Amino acid sequence: MSEITCTPRTEKARSENSRVEGLRDPDVETFVEAARGRIRADAETVGTDVRSLEIQVRLHLPRLSRQALVGWSPDKVYEEVRLQAVVRAAEVRQWAQEAAYQAHASVLLNVEKVRRDLSLSFTDGYRTGLRFAEVRPSAGHVVQSRLHYLRSERADTVLQFGLFLPGATMPLTYVAFSRCDRQYVLDALAGHGLKAGPRETMVLTRMHGIAGIPANLMSLTVSRAVREIRARNAAEYVVTAYNPMLGFDGAAFLASGFTPIALSPVAYRYDEKGLFQTRRISGDSIPQSLDTPDNVLMVLGVTGAAKRRAAALGGLITVPRRDHSGGDHIASPATDLASPEWRTRLLGYRRTLETGWSDATAHPRYQAAPDSGGDSRGQCGVTSVWLARKLRSDLLAEPVYCQGRLRFDGDHAEGVSHHCWVEVGRDHDPRRLVLDLTGDQSAGATEPIIVGEHGDLAARGIRYEPAMRLGLDELPRDRVWPRFLALEDRLDAVR
Repeated sequence: MSEITCTPRTEKARSENSRVEGLRDPDVETFVEAARGRIRADAETVGTDVRSLEIQVRLHLPRLSRQALVGWSPDKVYEEVRLQAVVRAAEVRQWAQEAAYQAHASVLLNVEKVRRDLSLSFTDGYRTGLRFAEVRPSAGHVVQSRLHYLRSERADTVLQFGLFLPGATMPLTYVAFSRCDRQYVLDALAGHGLKAGPRETMVLTRMHGIAGIPANLMSLTVSRAVREIRARNAAEYVVTAYNPMLGFDGAAFLASGFTPIALSPVAYRYDEKGLFQTRRISGDSIPQSLDTPDNVLMVLGVTGAAKRRAAALGGLITVPRRDHSGGDHIASPATDLASPEWRTRLLGYRRTLETGWSDATAHPRYQAAPDSGGDSRGQCGVTSVWLARKLRSDLLAEPVYCQGRLRFDGDHAEGVSHHCWVEVGRDHDPRRLVLDLTGDQSAGATEPIIVGEHGDLAARGIRYEPAMRLGLDELPRDRVWPRFLALEDRLDAVR
C-alpha cells in the first residue's frame, strides 16, 4: 500500500467555504464567469435552471486541455462542451417535471417552516407533515439515472431513503448508500486512526432534491438516513465526497455533521459522443485531458462513539493519484459458495425470489405462460441480477452476469438456448464458480439450483456456455434491468 501523507489544516467547518475556494481551478472559474451570459441564455431556451446547466458545463470541461481552456476564447471553449451540456441538462429537466408532479412538490408553495419533526407550516395556516421512508427501487432508478446530474445508476445500491409528502410516489429528497468497496477510502480512514472495514463503512453515493425545496430538507434527510442505518446496525461510519470543480461546497454535508478528512483525485471519462461517463462504467471511454482539482472526502459517525471520533478529526489526508487510479477493490473474504451451508442459503434465496416472480419480471417470450407456482421459466435474468447484487453487498465479490446457453450431455435433461446465470472468477478459468438459481428451467432437471466449479460441472455433463459476460456495474444499461426493478419493487412490497 502506498504511503499516505497528511496535510495539517486548522480550519473548522465554519471556514469550509474559504477552503473550497482554494481547491477550485482558477482557469475554470474564470471561464465559467466569462461564459455565464451564454449559459444563462441556453438555460432559458432549454427551460432549465442556470445552475443545472452550469454543472453540466463544468462536468464536460475536463475533455479539453489546459492549453485550450486558457488559450481559446470563452466562446470557443463553450462551443466545445455546449452540445453535451445542453443535451444532458435538457434530459434532466424533462424528467424533473414529471418527478416534481409525482412528488406533489407544488404543495410546498408558501411553506413557512420545516421542523425537525418533519412537520410543515405554511403562511396561510395550512399544516402537514413529511414522511421519511425507503424509496422504491423503481423510483430510485429514476432519481439516479434520470434526475441526478451524473445520470448514472449505482447497481450496488443497498439502501435508499427519502422524504415524501402525503400520497406522493416520488420523494422530495433522496439519498442512496452502497457498501464501501474501494481500498483508498478505507486507507483514508485508517490514516486518521479510524479502524473500519467494509462492513463498518457505508458510502453515500447519490443525493438529490426536487427543485425549490426548503434548504434544510437535504440535511434532515441525511440525518434521518443515518439514524436508520444506526437502527439497523448497518455501519459505524458513512463516507461521502463533494466536488469543488463542479461548484459544490459541501454545505448540506457540513450541516449534517460530516467532517472533511481527505483530498482525493477525480477521474473524468467520456464516450465517443463526448458525454461524461462514470468511472465504474467507463469501459473504453476517453480519459480527461485537463488536470482537475481533488474531491473532498468526508466522514460522519453513525454510532455515538463513532460520531465523537469522527468529529474530533483534524487535517486532510492526500490520497495519492496512483492509489485512486488503481481503484483497487477491497478483497472479498474467502467464502466457499459451493459448501452445504451456502447451498442452503442459496435455496433460501430461491424461495424468497419466487414470491417476486411475475409476468412483469419474466422474459417476454415466457410472459403469460402457465404458472404452476415457483415456475422459473423466463425468470433467470432478474434472478441472476438479484444474486449478483447480493454477492456484492454481502461479500464484496465481483460477480459476472452471464447470458448464453446451458447444455446437458445425454438425454436426462433438455438444454436451454437462452439462459442467464452468475459466475465468480476469471473468464475461462475452469475453477470459476457457477451459481444458477433457476437451473430447473431445463425440462428434466431435478434440482432448482445448480452450483459448482465450471470444469466440474462440465465433467458431469452440465455445460454453461456464455455468449455475453457483464459486470454488475454494467447491468443498469442492459435490457434486463427494468424487469429486475419490477422484481425488487415486488419484493420490497412484501418485506
